[in-house]
Amino acid sequence: MAFEVIPGINIAPLTGPMILGFMWSYCLYGVLLVQLYMYLEMFPSDRKGIKLLVWTMFFFETFFTVLMTLAAWDLFGSGWGNPAVLLTLHWSWGTLPLVSGVLSGLAQGFYIWRIWHLTKQLWLPLPIALVMLAQLIGLWWFGLEFNIGHWTISVFNRLSPQVTVWLGGSAVCDVLITMALTFIFWRKKKASNFAQTSGVLNRLIRLSIETGLLTSVTATVETILWVGWHQYNYHFTLFLMLGKLYSNVLMATLNCRNPIFLVGSSQTPSLVNPNPVGTIQTSFWSEPHERLPSSNVNSGSRGGVHISRNVYVDDPNAMVMTDFNISANHPDRDDLEKGLRKPLGGL
Repeated sequence: MAFEVIPGINIAPLTGPMILGFMWSYCLYGVLLVQLYMYLEMFPSDRKGIKLLVWTMFFFETFFTVLMTLAAWDLFGSGWGNPAVLLTLHWSWGTLPLVSGVLSGLAQGFYIWRIWHLTKQLWLPLPIALVMLAQLIGLWWFGLEFNIGHWTISVFNRLSPQVTVWLGGSAVCDVLITMALTFIFWRKKKASNFAQTSGVLNRLIRLSIETGLLTSVTATVETILWVGWHQYNYHFTLFLMLGKLYSNVLMATLNCRNPIFLVGSSQTPSLVNPNPVGTIQTSFWSEPHERLPSSNVNSGSRGGVHISRNVYVDDPNAMVMTDFNISANHPDRDDLEKGLRKPLGGL
């Protein structure tokens, strides 16, 4: 059977990039499920704000995947062989950019908040927040106009400036976040004289660069594909992946707090704790402005210090007191005071 050729339409650059985008997006969703499981296992007592962020992000990622499945079914299922589906997309395509904007805003907003929390100054996170706001305005402007235009491909030419602001602003915001975090950790490393702290900061610098480059390069390439070849669907491949890249990068940043990822440093899990607990945090997550009361030490906590009540005494005549909180009405208090008044030679 010979293939039917539609005059004036090259099918491969229109459907091929979408196939790749659908497949790779599903793969990234599977990776996100693994990351979420790791987070729930390692950080069951994490702060409520971060838990809310994780579950909100996962909800929108699942919503995005459902909408993407509807779009894939319309293109390669019920609409297979119909050229009209290539010119007028499914209604779910009108919601996908808006959900993608929510995902990018959650990830970038989290990093902006963290930059402010680390510096306590507005001169660094404020410009990044303005760039993020600009790209979200471009995104939502495009999304609304695309829905008003009933999801036709022809409106892309008219909305090209909004899409360029959206994609270019996202790339610039990711680059600025990467540079800001790298600068903050580099400055803290220069101010530290401890090799252990410098090792942790080196690791955080590498993590910031690697995760930042992942989203920055993807957003930049998507912008180039849109500006240069927006008549084809090459940019859709990266568009379907970008939201899940933000989510996976954010989850990787949260999960890296666990000591099992400190391989190669002096805080290797085999040296600290063979079964590490997720509440042990690196300097990226510690709060230097908050000090725990020295008198309120809980031996059952999950911190990095273990307090034991086991005492080895070589002298059989020595007296060891393990409870320093005996009240005045305690029945053993009189015997304790008598023992303390005896000479040092023995009991």
